[in-house]
Amino acid sequence: MECRESCGACCIAPSIKQAMPNMPTGKAAGELCANLDPESLQCRIWGQQGYPDFCRGFQPDVDFCGENRDQAMQILSLLEVQTSA
Repeated sequence: MECRESCGACCIAPSIKQAMPNMPTGKAAGELCANLDPESLQCRIWGQQGYPDFCRGFQPDVDFCGENRDQAMQILSLLEVQTSA
Protein backbone atom coordinates (compact mmCIF):
# COMPACT_ATOMS: atom_id res chain seq x y z
CA MET A 1 0.00 0.00 0.00
CA GLU A 2 1.20 3.51 -0.78
CA CYS A 3 0.79 6.36 1.66
CA ARG A 4 -2.58 8.07 1.08
CA GLU A 5 -2.14 11.62 -0.21
CA SER A 6 -3.58 14.38 2.00
CA CYS A 7 -4.19 12.06 4.94
CA GLY A 8 -1.76 12.81 7.77
CA ALA A 9 -3.55 10.46 10.19
CA CYS A 10 -0.23 8.93 11.31
CA CYS A 11 1.03 12.46 12.06
CA ILE A 12 -1.99 13.33 14.19
CA ALA A 13 -3.53 10.28 15.92
CA PRO A 14 -0.54 8.67 17.70
CA SER A 15 1.60 10.18 20.42
CA ILE A 16 5.30 10.46 19.64
CA LYS A 17 7.53 10.32 22.69
CA GLN A 18 10.86 11.19 21.08
CA ALA A 19 12.17 14.65 20.29
CA MET A 20 11.96 15.85 16.71
CA PRO A 21 12.50 19.12 14.88
CA ASN A 22 10.05 21.78 16.10
CA MET A 23 8.78 19.46 18.88
CA PRO A 24 11.59 18.87 21.37
CA THR A 25 9.37 16.89 23.75
CA GLY A 26 7.45 14.94 21.11
CA LYS A 27 3.71 15.28 20.63
CA ALA A 28 0.52 14.18 22.31
CA ALA A 29 -2.01 11.85 20.71
CA GLY A 30 -4.49 13.80 18.59
CA GLU A 31 -2.15 16.77 18.31
CA LEU A 32 -1.19 17.94 14.83
CA CYS A 33 2.55 17.46 14.39
CA ALA A 34 4.33 20.80 13.98
CA ASN A 35 6.12 19.31 10.95
CA LEU A 36 2.89 18.51 9.14
CA ASP A 37 1.73 21.15 6.69
CA PRO A 38 -1.88 21.80 7.80
CA GLU A 39 -3.08 22.54 4.27
CA SER A 40 -1.47 19.75 2.23
CA LEU A 41 -1.08 17.31 5.17
CA GLN A 42 2.42 16.54 3.89
CA CYS A 43 5.34 16.08 6.27
CA ARG A 44 7.87 18.91 5.95
CA ILE A 45 10.77 16.80 7.32
CA TRP A 46 10.05 13.42 5.71
CA GLY A 47 13.31 11.61 5.02
CA GLN A 48 15.48 14.39 6.48
CA GLN A 49 17.83 14.21 9.42
CA GLY A 50 15.78 14.40 12.59
CA TYR A 51 12.85 12.54 11.05
CA PRO A 52 11.73 10.45 14.06
CA ASP A 53 12.44 6.73 14.17
CA PHE A 54 8.78 6.24 15.10
CA CYS A 55 7.72 7.86 11.85
CA ARG A 56 10.39 6.09 9.83
CA GLY A 57 9.13 2.75 11.11
CA PHE A 58 5.49 3.43 10.31
CA GLN A 59 4.54 1.83 7.01
CA PRO A 60 1.15 2.31 5.34
CA ASP A 61 -0.99 -0.81 5.62
CA VAL A 62 -4.72 -1.33 5.25
CA ASP A 63 -4.79 -2.70 8.82
CA PHE A 64 -3.69 0.73 10.09
CA CYS A 65 -4.89 3.05 7.33
CA GLY A 66 -8.26 1.51 6.47
CA GLU A 67 -9.99 2.44 3.25
CA ASN A 68 -9.96 6.23 3.79
CA ARG A 69 -8.63 9.00 6.06
CA ASP A 70 -11.55 8.79 8.50
CA GLN A 71 -10.96 5.08 9.00
CA ALA A 72 -7.23 5.70 9.44
CA MET A 73 -7.91 8.26 12.19
CA GLN A 74 -10.32 5.85 13.94
CA ILE A 75 -7.96 2.87 13.74
CA LEU A 76 -4.85 4.78 14.81
CA SER A 77 -6.69 6.55 17.62
CA LEU A 78 -7.98 3.23 18.93
CA LEU A 79 -4.50 1.70 18.73
CA GLU A 80 -3.11 4.69 20.64
CA VAL A 81 -5.62 4.15 23.45
CA GLN A 82 -4.97 0.39 23.54
CA THR A 83 -1.18 0.77 23.69
CA SER A 84 -0.93 3.77 26.03
CA ALA A 85 -1.91 1.87 29.16
